[in-house]
Amino acid sequence: MKRLQPGLIFLGFWALLVLGGRTNFFRDPGTFWHTVVGEKILTEGFVDRDPFTFTFRDDLWVPYQWLGEVVMALAHRLNGFDAQLAGATGLLAGLFTVLTLRLTRTGLNPIAALMFAGLVLGASSTHFHVRPHLATMLGMTLTVALVVEIEAGRKPWYAVAALIPVYLIWVNVHGGVLGGLTTLGLAGVGWTLFRVAGKPSPLPDARAVAGLLGIGLACGLVAFANPYGVRLPQTWLLIMTMPHLPDIIVEHAPTDFASPGAWPLAALMVGYVVLLAGVPPARWRVSWLLPLFWMAQAYGRARHAPLFALSACVVAADLWPQTCWARLVERRRPDFYVAASPVASSWRERLEALALPALTVAVVVALQASHSPWGRWARLDPTLWPLEALPAMRAHEPSAGQRNHLFNDYSDGAFSIYFTPGYEVFVDDRCELFGDAWLVELTAACEADPPTVAAKVAEWQARYGRFDFALTRVGTGFDSYFAARPAEWEPTFRGEMSRFYRRAKD
Repeated sequence: MKRLQPGLIFLGFWALLVLGGRTNFFRDPGTFWHTVVGEKILTEGFVDRDPFTFTFRDDLWVPYQWLGEVVMALAHRLNGFDAQLAGATGLLAGLFTVLTLRLTRTGLNPIAALMFAGLVLGASSTHFHVRPHLATMLGMTLTVALVVEIEAGRKPWYAVAALIPVYLIWVNVHGGVLGGLTTLGLAGVGWTLFRVAGKPSPLPDARAVAGLLGIGLACGLVAFANPYGVRLPQTWLLIMTMPHLPDIIVEHAPTDFASPGAWPLAALMVGYVVLLAGVPPARWRVSWLLPLFWMAQAYGRARHAPLFALSACVVAADLWPQTCWARLVERRRPDFYVAASPVASSWRERLEALALPALTVAVVVALQASHSPWGRWARLDPTLWPLEALPAMRAHEPSAGQRNHLFNDYSDGAFSIYFTPGYEVFVDDRCELFGDAWLVELTAACEADPPTVAAKVAEWQARYGRFDFALTRVGTGFDSYFAARPAEWEPTFRGEMSRFYRRAKD
């Protein structure tokens, strides 16, 4: 059976991701303010107060993704959003290349392996954005892969210690390290219970159990190895325990399986369950059950979909050869699957496999660093972001010492933070700063009747200071409020999707 070339797989995934992600990777407002925060840290040092709003300015705030933000800022220095897109798609292309190769090494037909990896990509893709969350996808894949390798007997139990430096970096990049710690904890508990029950376990004795517990504690303690100490993990817990967050942020809400974007995830869930059913429960391994936990999490919170998809793909490569389905296919369709014995790659083969991806990365970095037209890949969606209002916003952008309070809708604060930093914004999407109750109040007011909107605007101005400018979306209650007061608010721009107002001179 013909083997896939790693370099060609990498190029294929990268091209697919770049073509499909030119605008889609920039649909999250976090891309804007993450980049600005990273630049602030590089130029001014660590930030521990809100630097952007007039509602909560100088209140305590922890940039809990600071290392990821610094990486984003460095890429942005290279060539703006184009370099960020190149980095994000390159990381994901490398990840899916490795996953595809894991599948083919079982003896699975390369086309079948690519199809399955494509399904995993489709199930995860709605969360592909230029932001530190991508590091959690990589970290979860590494965690599950190591657990699988240990339980399969290809690595000793103490190889878990390799996760300590991984988690040290992950802690400072994204709070999703909690998912890695949870996965590791579930594996450790499962291995211990299997040993007690007399079932196969990679923990040979009580000493190994104690050793694994010690390594797990070390992985947990690195959560405090950051510039902000205990405040950083506290921020993770604050966000995860906000009861109203699912009401205002789609990715924190339960997965909507009626949406076509969730259908690949649903198909993967069904496929994983069918795959697991192909092995008698008495032979199940702890590592094979880990995706069940993340499947439940993905059902309850959409942002966990990639964690289920990636963990299921890693497990599938280990589980598939053990299933009755694999034996059935091998008998009837040997062109589709023939059991293969694992063969270790030589150093020469590994270097040859890395040659084309390394060359590709070098060429892309050169294109981005030289600001070549061939490296202009990113494009912001004008139907999503108020790019049409940007000239007017810049024309009236305040200088130092001028009044600069900009009222804005929830999704546009980050846009202004990046493009027009002379304004202090009313709100952005940092839920840990504003609190979910405050954001629920804001979103409810946006859709309220005119008297309620007027009352809320008056209340906010009394509490936070008078507004000097307003950026609104056409058709919202906020836009109706400003449009109905021409004597007080001068419309300096009226577009198809957005409007920009400034307060009339007193």
